[in-house]
Amino acid sequence: MAYYYVNSNSQPNGDHEVHIDDNSCPHPPAHENRVSLGYHSNCQSAVAAAKNIYPQSNGCYWCNNACHTN
Repeated sequence: MAYYYVNSNSQPNGDHEVHIDDNSCPHPPAHENRVSLGYHSNCQSAVAAAKNIYPQSNGCYWCNNACHTN
């Protein structure tokens, strides 16, 4: 299981990106813009949790590409 968070700032298209907290992302949001999603077994589960907070959520292209849809 991995720890995930969602960016409280949206992208220009309105998406809130879900990131995995393993230091692999080259474009993480600032710490103050991270909303905890807790531990999940996969990015699909993390994105589903993020959609409970921000209905327009999407996986980060860089660190959660399997869940990136735009």
